Amino acid sequence: MQIDIKRAIIHVLDKESSEPMLNEFELDIDGDIRYFLEKHISKSLSDDESRKAVFKSGRNIIKEVCQRVFSDNDYFIEGSKEIARQLFKAMKTNSSISSTDLVICIYEDENEENVAILKMDYTVSFIHEVELVDNKFKISIRKQDISLPGVNQRIQKCAFIRATQEAGDYDLIILDNQISKKNQEEPIAQFFLETFLGADLVLDSKTCTRIFKKETENWIRNKAKEGETSLEIVREFVNDAIRNEDEIDLDSFSSKVFSNKVELRDEYVNTMKEKGLTSDKFEVDKEWVERKLSKIRLKTESDIEVVIDYEQYNDREKFEIVKNPDGTRNIIIKNIISLMEK
Repeated sequence: MQIDIKRAIIHVLDKESSEPMLNEFELDIDGDIRYFLEKHISKSLSDDESRKAVFKSGRNIIKEVCQRVFSDNDYFIEGSKEIARQLFKAMKTNSSISSTDLVICIYEDENEENVAILKMDYTVSFIHEVELVDNKFKISIRKQDISLPGVNQRIQKCAFIRATQEAGDYDLIILDNQISKKNQEEPIAQFFLETFLGADLVLDSKTCTRIFKKETENWIRNKAKEGETSLEIVREFVNDAIRNEDEIDLDSFSSKVFSNKVELRDEYVNTMKEKGLTSDKFEVDKEWVERKLSKIRLKTESDIEVVIDYEQYNDREKFEIVKNPDGTRNIIIKNIISLMEK
């Protein structure tokens, strides 16, 4: 992913103030700032939780401002101020929402212009401080409470608005980690997507495939805690289906997996729908599958981890999991010629 930053500006949104602190000058895009912004944008766009979205019908200030930013070269600073005002207003709707810095960029990705809206929530960092005491150096450590997220940290909320809207199946991409972690109906989980952006998430093939895989795994783990030990076969059915099928029919899949266990089947299907897999059928995103499932990662209750290529995992000449009569299992690695410690 090649991100090219064209323009950028930062505003301060302090919840304790009555108005946001709005910048009158653009950022100087030097090497360090360019790297900082490009890294955050590329990481956020490729984040597994990023989602496509469309603006709701009717008047939408964020959509209107971004469209003018794309068409009017002199409007960038004023447009960024209006975006900051809208976010500040949305933040004021819930006391749990924290103060933040807001970075707005125009960038190009594959020759397409986009507006990036980055809510840079503060992180804690520590720096050294040097004093001269009686002609001697005194070096101490000082806490910084309002550091911006480093390039190796995730931004919790950001949005990327396309210049060529209505040219595809989405208008923007949104990353909001609160939506995936909290009940989506809670106001704090919805303020960025709905109150600020005025958008709806799109249920595309990548999202459906990810929910199918991730939430099935979570369901298996939860049932195991309840004492159900016969469901690990479901994991194998899921891996096999998303690798070998172009389309998944949830009802047909669950009937095949659970056979005559009607209550278990219904519970599984209802759980998938509650977690957002509301489409009865969906196309498998093969690119996501290849990226995420090139390796199988297993972890035992005693914290022993096994990482193995998918092909070798299914090669019974090399690897096998054998179930014992008492319900425990043995992991067998076969036909080893040499062994190295890494």
